[in-house]
Amino acid sequence: MLGRGFLFGVAVGCVLGVYVAPHLGRPTIGMGNISESILPQVNIPRAVPEKGMWPTDDLAKAQLFALSKWDLNKHGNGSKVSVDRCLRIAETELACELTAQFSWVEGKTQIEAVFQGEDGDWKMITAKNR
Repeated sequence: MLGRGFLFGVAVGCVLGVYVAPHLGRPTIGMGNISESILPQVNIPRAVPEKGMWPTDDLAKAQLFALSKWDLNKHGNGSKVSVDRCLRIAETELACELTAQFSWVEGKTQIEAVFQGEDGDWKMITAKNR
């Protein structure tokens, strides 16, 4: 059923896998230790800003309603939006995870949004539900 070429290819692949696998964890010549070369370049504390630097829940709600072109006066009173966490994706941009509970929808909705800093304030530039 299976041709000789296929079986030969499987055998060669197994032999190469057994030979190559032990060498994969070793650093290559000239590379050094990866943790010493890459991680110092990444500024980890800046990637996760403090909660005080995030957009407020009220601002996120107002921005979400404005971006979606929903009437805040009509549907805003029974709706709630909270900013769960944010990550810095650029110097003046944050990607945030929001939880929203709208007055016209049953249950909670998870939303991913990107905010851009403008004059000391945050403006939502895009959002999508998950």
